[in-house]
Amino acid sequence: MVEFLGKWLMGVTCAALILALAEGLSPAGGPKRAARLAGGLLLLLAVVKPLLELDGSAITQAMTEYRLDAEISAQALEGENKTLMKDIIETQSAAYIQDKAAALGISCQVRVEADEAADYPVPKVVTVTGSLSREQRQKLTEQIEADFAIPADRQYYESGGVE
Repeated sequence: MVEFLGKWLMGVTCAALILALAEGLSPAGGPKRAARLAGGLLLLLAVVKPLLELDGSAITQAMTEYRLDAEISAQALEGENKTLMKDIIETQSAAYIQDKAAALGISCQVRVEADEAADYPVPKVVTVTGSLSREQRQKLTEQIEADFAIPADRQYYESGGVE
C-alpha cells in the first residue's frame, strides 16, 4: 500500500513538473492556454488513472489484515494493562495496610495478592510477616476486614524478622 502511494505521488509530481515546464516555455496567448488545458488534463489523468487500476480485493484484504493486527494488539495491551493494574493495586494495598499497622504500633511486612478472575483486580489475600502479639493480630485483622473486606480466613500471619 505504501509502495502504491509512493508511485502515485511520484506520478502526480512528475505531471505537475511537466505542466509547469510546458506553461513556462509556451508563448503568451492561445498556445499558453492550450498548454494549460493539456497540462491540466495530464495532471487529472495522473491523479485518477492509478485509482481506477486499484484492485478492490487487495485493498479489502489489506484492510482486513490491518484490522486483525489492531485487534490482536488491543487484546495484548488490555492484558498488559490488567497486569499493571493488578501490580499497582497489590503494591498500594500492601503499603496502606503497612501504614495502618504502623499506626497501631506494629512493625511488619505486608504482601497482598489480588484476584485476577474479576474484571477489576481486587485484593483477595493478605500475608503479614512480623512478630505480632495476639492482640496486635486481632486489631490488624479487624482493620483489614473493615478497609478491604478480606475475611480473617484469607489473612495469613507469619513469624519472622522485619526487613
